[in-house]
Amino acid sequence: MRKVRNEEDEIPKSVLKMKQDKERREELKNKELKNKGEQGKHSDKSNNKKGAKSKSKKDKHKNRLLRKIILILILILLIAGGIALGISAHNWKVLSEAMFTNKMSVVLDKEGEVIAELGNEQKKLTPVDIEDMPENLVDAYVSIEDERFYSHHGVDIKRTGGAILSYITSFGHSSYGGSTITQQLVKNLTGDTTDSITRKVKEWWKAFLLECYFSKDDILEMYLNVIYVGPNVYGVQTGAKYYFNKDVEDLTLAECAYLAGINNSPNYYNPFEGYDNEEDITDRTLTVLQKMLELGKIDESEYGKAEKEVNNGLDFDQGEIEIGDCIYSYHTDALINEVIQDLADEKNISEAFAKNYLYLSGSTIYSTQDSSMQDKVETESLKSQYILYSANGEDTSQAAMVILNHQTGQVLACTGGLRRKRDF
Repeated sequence: MRKVRNEEDEIPKSVLKMKQDKERREELKNKELKNKGEQGKHSDKSNNKKGAKSKSKKDKHKNRLLRKIILILILILLIAGGIALGISAHNWKVLSEAMFTNKMSVVLDKEGEVIAELGNEQKKLTPVDIEDMPENLVDAYVSIEDERFYSHHGVDIKRTGGAILSYITSFGHSSYGGSTITQQLVKNLTGDTTDSITRKVKEWWKAFLLECYFSKDDILEMYLNVIYVGPNVYGVQTGAKYYFNKDVEDLTLAECAYLAGINNSPNYYNPFEGYDNEEDITDRTLTVLQKMLELGKIDESEYGKAEKEVNNGLDFDQGEIEIGDCIYSYHTDALINEVIQDLADEKNISEAFAKNYLYLSGSTIYSTQDSSMQDKVETESLKSQYILYSANGEDTSQAAMVILNHQTGQVLACTGGLRRKRDF
């Protein structure tokens, strides 16, 4: 039998060994390359992890820095807002305290003589202390205007919330309403009657501050002495004189209810204006009396007596109220305009507010008017020799004159037209 020879048996051992050595080297080399590749992968992964960690740290640092900047800005805004509110509160305190004196301001000429009392054109009598007002009058106003007056702090949250809800549900077509007596007083002092959200928010803020500065009685007293109660008639004392020809302390319960009831529309409920409003006056007065009874301000007996008086017809008796001479000189007119503008600019308030301030603050305004010279200038302007008629026979010539002290720049006298001056 023939023996089969293996291929390796024919290769010399030396050659075979070399071949085996080469294969082992290649195998080792491949293992090394493989190991390096795996190490490289591990290294890349490690580097990627380190890079990701580094990037995460940078992002966290940026976020922390951004949060710090935002917090600092918010803090700055809060501080600035606080300072602004503080300044506003201080200015309002200074202005309101002066106005609570409720005295007319006067203008003096260069010799110190009074030449004008500002607000004299209004029908208003001497303010009355709340202690001298009938309790029924105070209760009537509080009952119909602001029944929670003694419990809120300037703003009645319940009424205000209802007013805001009504405004929202009607898509802005309803009035805000909900004004407390304190808020009404703010409006009377500032003269701001604009219908805007901004104005209302300012009114809330000022009402809150008034309650911090003054007592409830102080606020109510001021309110009752400055409210509008009829044609150019201000204050309950003047109202009592105008409608019933008596002092406020002598008003009956029914008369007090009438005066408080007309607050929402004084001109309409005026019995002397020729309106057919007798039934409306009766209904409105009884509404006030019923509210007073409901709140326990009066008892059934008092209500019954007042109701009978109202149904029989209130005894209206128009009293005469004198007003001062409010036709000032041209010089004084110009001075008043300038003072109002200066006040508005200096205090950052409206001209209406500045005008009310002059009417109530009891300020003294020193003018440069030389009254003797002013009288001569005005007398000269009345002379007919300066009146020249136009071709149509209606229009006439006009003239103006200003006399200055050139050393001081003071205006001593001036006129703005011919003929007699009739108004402001």
